[in-house]
Amino acid sequence: MNDYFKDDNYWKKHIKDVLEDDLWIINYKKYLPLNAKLLDLGCGRGNYTKYFKALGYEVTSADISIIALEEVKKINKNIIKLDMRKTLPFDDESFDIVFANLSIHYFDEKTTKKLISEIKRILTKGGIFMGSVNSFEAYDFIKSHAKELSYHYYLTNNMNIRLFDTDDINNYLKEFSILAVKEEVTMRFGKQKNYIIFIAKKTK
Repeated sequence: MNDYFKDDNYWKKHIKDVLEDDLWIINYKKYLPLNAKLLDLGCGRGNYTKYFKALGYEVTSADISIIALEEVKKINKNIIKLDMRKTLPFDDESFDIVFANLSIHYFDEKTTKKLISEIKRILTKGGIFMGSVNSFEAYDFIKSHAKELSYHYYLTNNMNIRLFDTDDINNYLKEFSILAVKEEVTMRFGKQKNYIIFIAKKTK
């Protein structure tokens, strides 16, 4: 498996680039409990960490990138380095919200399922899993150079990415109650990004 964050190349390249604002969460605030503990999983430079802290949430910012976490530390001291391919280093029912924006779509099927099971484990009952993933609508942008490794999973530009459609979302989140799924388009570092947002609730 190619390691997307080998030597932290992604944030070495992008840490000083302008990152477009895309606070899609504003349209879905109604799904979030108040006064909650929130895990920003794959927080990157902390754009959403900053937003959630301003709303009064107790935020833990987690990422595999030391470079990104050093940036996040400027706005949130509660940071942790973690690898989402491994067991998440939190107790059962540690968080009311797990938020994962464009951070969980790099893994094979087995790892993706394990990660989502781990997210469910660390959520309180009634907790919210909310985030976004690469949409299969983006396939047209990579099909000329992508190698398919398995269903909806590709090697492109020396990294592995998973593309999701709504059926994939329903399948991976079948242990949750799905509250919303929607296709979106944004810009990220000057390039069009097709993605799917999802909101799901842990009911048992």
